[in-house]
Amino acid sequence: MDASNATHKNSKHEEHHRKKSITFLTCEEWMSSKLHTAGPNDSIEQARALLRTHRINQLPVVDDGRLIGIVTDRDLRGPALTAPGAAVTAAGAATVTGKTKIESVMTHPAIALAPHSTLINAAEVMRQQRIGSVPIADDGRLVGIVTRSDILEALVVFGTGRHTRLSRS
Repeated sequence: MDASNATHKNSKHEEHHRKKSITFLTCEEWMSSKLHTAGPNDSIEQARALLRTHRINQLPVVDDGRLIGIVTDRDLRGPALTAPGAAVTAAGAATVTGKTKIESVMTHPAIALAPHSTLINAAEVMRQQRIGSVPIADDGRLVGIVTRSDILEALVVFGTGRHTRLSRS
């Protein structure tokens, strides 16, 4: 076998290894376990403040450690929620203000995956459901969250052959 054939064979092997490796990455390996959460009785104002302060777009809603829903920046900026404290009544809708409880605007139940689920599975769920993150729950208890950024980071890390996470800021 000449050198060019050997090089081609090695690059094919490395490419196959890289593709296989990314296929088996788990949510547990790539999720963020440093969580910012809200309770069902927290107000919309409190949720907005958490999202703004921590520069995040999704806020899991937990009750006694159990995942019961999720609220997103999109949920909190609908027409009835644009002005903090504004009382807007749509035809047949309840008045919503900044003091309104999160439980009235959260998505319930939240779509969640188990820690052993793959990042590929998480990406499929996010794409199909048109959501920016997937909470990770173990027996109903919130243990982490996988975001689009986590999946993009995994793609960059494995696509470049680094195979180790980038440092988090």
